[in-house]
Amino acid sequence: MVSVREEALPDVVKRLRSVDPGRLVFAQNGLIRPLLAEFKGCTRGLIWFTSKGEFFRVLRPSIFSGPQAKFLAEALGRGGVPSLAVGGDAFAAAEAEKMGFNCVVGLPLAVHQVSLSEYLERCQDEARAVFSEAASVTARATGAAPSPGWWDEFARLSVQIGWMRASAAKALEYRNGAVIRLAYELNLAAPVSERLLAAIGMPTGS
Repeated sequence: MVSVREEALPDVVKRLRSVDPGRLVFAQNGLIRPLLAEFKGCTRGLIWFTSKGEFFRVLRPSIFSGPQAKFLAEALGRGGVPSLAVGGDAFAAAEAEKMGFNCVVGLPLAVHQVSLSEYLERCQDEARAVFSEAASVTARATGAAPSPGWWDEFARLSVQIGWMRASAAKALEYRNGAVIRLAYELNLAAPVSERLLAAIGMPTGS
């Protein structure tokens, strides 16, 4: 089971090329699909719990898709972490939704130097635009159908982690930066995400 920061994943996958993909499980945030192109038949996971120091909170059931999904979902469930095994289409939609989540809980907080609750209170329109851009662009790329309820679910979950801050923007190549790259490839617009990336000096030109 591979669970490392996105920036470390390229080096890790190089070491796994001789391993049967059916034995591999990748549990990361961000858009990592391109890195897994040669691992057809692997299992993917999206984790929906937060762990910061002594703080641990299950936000909603984590999900897995692939040959090891059922085993992992049952094992985590026995350990007190609700989890589900889902098909490929459901996982693609969940990827898009999680990208919306990750692109708000990160770069915008670093740009504005505020907590998540402060950001949502002061800049709700911007937050909603970032979420929408990330989720809709990722959904188009994965063939998923965006749901209008995703933002409402994010707002519900954010109450539990409103204290979170981001002193520096991280993993942008696989999060907000990935959204911009996909938007260019798909001829879609993501102006708010571009503006926030420009604010930290990250080039966004095609």
